[in-house]
Amino acid sequence: MPLHAEDFFELILGMGLAMARLVPCMLLVPAFCFKYLKGPLRYAVVAVVAMIPAPGISRALTSLNEDWFAIGGLLLKEAVLGTLLGMLLYAPFWMFASVGALLDSQRGALSGGQINPSLGPDATPLGELFQETLIMLVIVTGGLSMITQVIWDSYSVWPPTSWLPGMTAEGLDVFLGQLNQTLQHMMLYAAPFIGLLLLIEAALAIIGLYAQQLNVSILAMPAKSMAGLAFLLIYLPTLLELGTGQLTQLADLKSLLSQMVQLP
Repeated sequence: MPLHAEDFFELILGMGLAMARLVPCMLLVPAFCFKYLKGPLRYAVVAVVAMIPAPGISRALTSLNEDWFAIGGLLLKEAVLGTLLGMLLYAPFWMFASVGALLDSQRGALSGGQINPSLGPDATPLGELFQETLIMLVIVTGGLSMITQVIWDSYSVWPPTSWLPGMTAEGLDVFLGQLNQTLQHMMLYAAPFIGLLLLIEAALAIIGLYAQQLNVSILAMPAKSMAGLAFLLIYLPTLLELGTGQLTQLADLKSLLSQMVQLP
């Protein structure tokens, strides 16, 4: 079947509408490594992923006969929806980066940035390490294809040509419950580090009461850093197993999306 110029234009329009959801979503998810892909290469990856839903979107646009203002509104709606979907997919990566940030903050590695904010961004060494470790788990366990499949499935849950689905109170409870679960798990995963370092700090404070000549504030930072990193070697296998469990829960995101929205 020959491809006419009109069909090609409709396919390009459908691909553009598909990319409107994919660009903010893939920018937020660190597993796609858009921090390292720059320029045309980044958008080439987005265009390849958009080729899957593009034919169905182009056929739906042809049947709707929307004008350019309506298509512009759909593009804006897709960008907002892609941002929200990216936030849900980014939650496990943010969780592990926050665990590392809490450990760095507790052991005093961020004290220089608190004294002098001009040192640079608030990126923490262990936060970056934990996030990169989770990205490695995504690649090794095949989670990247699962994340991509969740993004593709979102087009069937909320089609790009549909404006506003019915948002139920139960759907809002599901969304808030997901955020609550993310925060709870972040605190639970970081609790062993925080508890250990607080005990060390309390012990050093007691030592400082009986050894007035000892500068406890200078001794606390290397002591907590050594103890925290030593405990990390023991806790790391458990943390990796917990990260794998968080990645497997991403497969249930399609059912969560179906509970959040209700198409008429």
